[in-house]
Amino acid sequence: MGVVGRVCVCIGLGGALVFSFFIIGSPASAQSALLDALSTRVTLEHPGGVADEVAVERVIRSGDTVATDETGRAVVTYPDGSTALLEEKSALTIEFVQTGAGDYVVRMQQTLGRVWYAVTRAVALGSRYEVRSAGMASVIRAGSDSYVTVSPNGETTVVTISGTVDTSAGGAEVSVPAGSSTTVSGPGATPLPARTESPPARPATSTSGPTTPAPATTAPTLTRTPAPSPTSAFVPPVATLPPLPVKTATPKPKTPTPTLPLSTPKPTAAPTPAATPLKDLFGPRKDAPGQPPPKIKAL
Repeated sequence: MGVVGRVCVCIGLGGALVFSFFIIGSPASAQSALLDALSTRVTLEHPGGVADEVAVERVIRSGDTVATDETGRAVVTYPDGSTALLEEKSALTIEFVQTGAGDYVVRMQQTLGRVWYAVTRAVALGSRYEVRSAGMASVIRAGSDSYVTVSPNGETTVVTISGTVDTSAGGAEVSVPAGSSTTVSGPGATPLPARTESPPARPATSTSGPTTPAPATTAPTLTRTPAPSPTSAFVPPVATLPPLPVKTATPKPKTPTPTLPLSTPKPTAAPTPAATPLKDLFGPRKDAPGQPPPKIKAL
């Protein structure tokens, strides 16, 4: 065999090995899903094994069981993008993930708690997602969102958010359209007729924080002050002052001002009476004018 023949044989063997690798590897990858712990504590149990806590993303396969405690939350993502979101105190077993010629089948066994299921619209017509509990079996159609609640006593409730979920229990079947729900009281019981349901908001699938949504805060409203016009750019704003209290003046009693006469009349002097000559009772005085000098007697 020449060199060219040997090269062709090597190329053929290599191609066969690669093809066989894809044949063997494809079913294994298709029969797995991705588990992500949104909040602790989440446990993963393999068939016949011991449950261990999940801290990082894990690949899960058929037969694995995912469980959450009072504070744990987890999400299972399938290769086609469909998800199963486990709330607190929930348990879900991946019974199998099976692929065939143009179909994709996933069957899960939910034993406790509330799990939200979102099936992508990319699922082929022959594909189906099945959820079973102790008292009910349900098939979630493509493009449907729903959640299933299983209580400790086995009561199962299916609520459809969008799309349709077909349920069966006790030999009876009920189709649950969007915005409605049905309940099975326990194993062997038949499902109640679909009734209108107001479902709660779907929990967030972010791993950044707890499940309880933070209270909404109102953003402050910013008031934009318009730019001053050229005519009023240099005019200072006039402050509006409150009006001053008005004081009421109390009128004071007026003291009458005495009215003075313009001129005070002077008193008129009484006329001086004329002097009356006094009579000399002893006769005229000797020194009176016109009297003779007194006589001087000689000694």
